[in-house]
Amino acid sequence: MTFKSRLFSALIAVAALHAHADEPASQPTGNDGPVYGPELQGFDYPYPVAQFAITSQRQVVKMAYMDVHPARPNGRTAVLLHGKNFCAATWRQTIETLTDAGYRVIAPDQIGFCKSTKPVRYQYSFQQLARNTHALLQALNVTEATLVAHSTGGMIAVRYALMYPRETEQLVLVNPIGLEDWKAKGVPSISIDDWYARELKTSADGIRRYEQSTYYAGNWRADYEPWVQMLAGM
Repeated sequence: MTFKSRLFSALIAVAALHAHADEPASQPTGNDGPVYGPELQGFDYPYPVAQFAITSQRQVVKMAYMDVHPARPNGRTAVLLHGKNFCAATWRQTIETLTDAGYRVIAPDQIGFCKSTKPVRYQYSFQQLARNTHALLQALNVTEATLVAHSTGGMIAVRYALMYPRETEQLVLVNPIGLEDWKAKGVPSISIDDWYARELKTSADGIRRYEQSTYYAGNWRADYEPWVQMLAGM
């Protein structure tokens, strides 16, 4: 199984978990924090959240997004694309920095993630997520943008730039994944059922340990904790 196939399996497993968030088995174990709805109801984002309805794969789905306008516009737009373990809300500090510099900032939650729709049946691909993002930007009359993307979002951004080169002003990748071929490295494949079982065991403690070792080089600060509770509570 290629890296892309492995990642698609992970996306499908996560989406399936969120789509069945009302089932007792999908409640995080060992989580002593707040419990949020399947679309993060009850978790506050740093800026107002809007919903963009789009017909995709014979169903209507809604993309949640923040559209933050600067006090002194520079005429440019930045689009922030989150990774698998994050949401648009985690771009809070980046949004502040970019709007202070004059950028209009649009930060969506991809379909299947966070405050967006979790379809029970959906064919996830980087092309599809790029198309959804493009449809959102068209609806917001954004014809050219700088893409800033992290982790899995990096692969969406690269696909977007390849599909819509004239509408991509700049491409900024922050620790993107997809640069390695895990199959060539000998990493064994994991079935969707195994991914789903792994997601069912998600807890706040496990998320915290993973993020501390993976993203924060062993360090931890109080302002990281909301992102742990965001994922665990969903």
